Amino acid sequence: MHISPLTAPGVPVALLTVPLALFVVLAETTIGTVFTVLVLQTRGDLTRGFLRFMALAELGLAVLALLAALGAPPASYVRLLPIDGAAAGLLPGLLALVVVALAAAAWATWTGRSGLLTWLPPALTCGALLAAVALTFVTMGGSVVDGLAIAGLAIVSSMVLGAATTGMLLGHWYLVTPALTNRPLLRAIAILLVALVVQPVLFVPGLLGLARSPASFSTILTQNPTLAVLWALGAVGLPLLAAGLAFPTCRMRSFMSTTGLLYLAMIALLPGQLLGHLLLFVTAA
Repeated sequence: MHISPLTAPGVPVALLTVPLALFVVLAETTIGTVFTVLVLQTRGDLTRGFLRFMALAELGLAVLALLAALGAPPASYVRLLPIDGAAAGLLPGLLALVVVALAAAAWATWTGRSGLLTWLPPALTCGALLAAVALTFVTMGGSVVDGLAIAGLAIVSSMVLGAATTGMLLGHWYLVTPALTNRPLLRAIAILLVALVVQPVLFVPGLLGLARSPASFSTILTQNPTLAVLWALGAVGLPLLAAGLAFPTCRMRSFMSTTGLLYLAMIALLPGQLLGHLLLFVTAA
């Protein structure tokens, strides 16, 4: 007897939660990029041209995340997932504040009036948005410890996506001005490597601790083998390999190789992170 994909176990939830997962990935990328650029900027190694470019890139990411939130409001998923509806209801408004703060920062950067204080409003609003994202999904955990693992996963996922995005774009900048110091790019890759190592450490207990999940990790993998394997490859294995190779090539100032490797990491990370969130949602539901 043929079973339609739409009636197969787990598939309806995966399909229904794709907009929510896309929103989370876009929001985490925006948050992580803002904080990664801020960390690199404090050392004074980034050029004004790159900061101008990143201001527009971050604004574009925030606008996409806001459109995703308005198109499929996160609070509407309380009927499907054990999420915190109150925290989820704050997400579109907080994203709107992030867009306004980033637009003001972009204007200041392009008019030559920017400084570290320019990025304080984006940092504060992104911090509030990250807290709301974590609070939205913390209730999926079966205990306080499990909830903290899920909340920590939101932070680490933001670091992964932000460092990878910033590093990849910064690598392209070196192709135009190769005489720049490689210190900021090395730091971005180091942040990415650390976050990639920490991510599975939080993901596995977070997955096991979901309020409605089976007790065995092997059972979860058996029920969702495709999502699990693709997440392991796209969100951990391939990016870790690419970033691990990018670090020594950056030290040798082989920026073309470094940029190519970081580009490969981004290609794997975006769908990998999306599938990881889908795996969490399918298991929680």
